[in-house]
Amino acid sequence: MSWTTPKRAFMGAATAEGGTKLNAFDNALLKLGIGNVNLVKLSSVIPAHIEWMDKVHDVPIGMLLPTVYAHIESDEPGMTISAALGVGISKNNEGGLIYEYAGYCTKEEAERIVKKMVEEGFANRGWELAEFKVASAEITVKDKPAAAIAVVVMFPY
Repeated sequence: MSWTTPKRAFMGAATAEGGTKLNAFDNALLKLGIGNVNLVKLSSVIPAHIEWMDKVHDVPIGMLLPTVYAHIESDEPGMTISAALGVGISKNNEGGLIYEYAGYCTKEEAERIVKKMVEEGFANRGWELAEFKVASAEITVKDKPAAAIAVVVMFPY
């Protein structure tokens, strides 16, 4: 297998319900346009000069897609669940960091947590934070299992 440095990335978040927690997760992936691919979980470093896409374009079924993601599923009625990704871009777009969080909380709480993580990650590296982005999703479980997911998908082309 040959890996290359990603050139473009997509950031998004979604929620969904399903017959099971796994189906809810799958349905959220489908909403994001990445339900028919194989996600390869990444850690959290963004290459320099990445170009951000506003949606996932057609990708081949079964493609291996490098992805940073946070997700949570629940089947407990009345529970609010959220997932968030915070993205920090360094000065002059020389690289960046992604931090993820998912939990039994509101999306605003999850967003605050990932923002603090990004700020700490930049401080630890001595990098200057030029831009902060966040993708988050929240859902309150009703009568079906539910899922929340936030993703950054990286593309080699």
